[in-house]
Amino acid sequence: MSSSSSIHDDILTVLWSPDQLSHKVSDLASQITNDFSSSSSSPPPPVIVGVATGAFLFLADLVRNINLPLTVDFVRAESYGSGTVSTGVPKLSCDVKLDVAGKHVVLVEDIVDTGNTVCRLISYLEAKGATSVSVCTLLDKPARRKVHFELLGDGKFYSGFECPDYFVVGYGLDFNEKYRNLPYIGVLKPEIYK
Repeated sequence: MSSSSSIHDDILTVLWSPDQLSHKVSDLASQITNDFSSSSSSPPPPVIVGVATGAFLFLADLVRNINLPLTVDFVRAESYGSGTVSTGVPKLSCDVKLDVAGKHVVLVEDIVDTGNTVCRLISYLEAKGATSVSVCTLLDKPARRKVHFELLGDGKFYSGFECPDYFVVGYGLDFNEKYRNLPYIGVLKPEIYK
């Protein structure tokens, strides 16, 4: 990428615009608010745990749209390194600081593809004593699924968009720590990462 080019020049096509992302985030937040709203049969408000770094923009927009008294924390799980293919063995490099024992947790991911990271994080939160673990992902890429993960307790799977089998960046998703700041999600040109 030359100094005179724009990061937008590295994008083959835009899959979801800022407006589409905003509407989807609002829809997901409404679902979570409804599922955890205070009634005698509803669980108490959840602990929202974002998976750093990819989910940071999605998480920020999501929690601002959830009408509940929330607590928020992050966990760091790495499965790609600087490549485009998951290593299959996610590494946790940052622990949650909030106590999740006896709590309902909503794990917020940017993308679920192989399922390895989500599976590892659900086990991790279960070991920390979470009562249930739901997963809220902006993108779901079932074409890449290798591991079927089971949600903990009465956890739910909240999914934004089904992602085609392309390498996508933007709105928090990166390639080699770049492109997270794009306001949309787009397909990265193959010549950039090959």
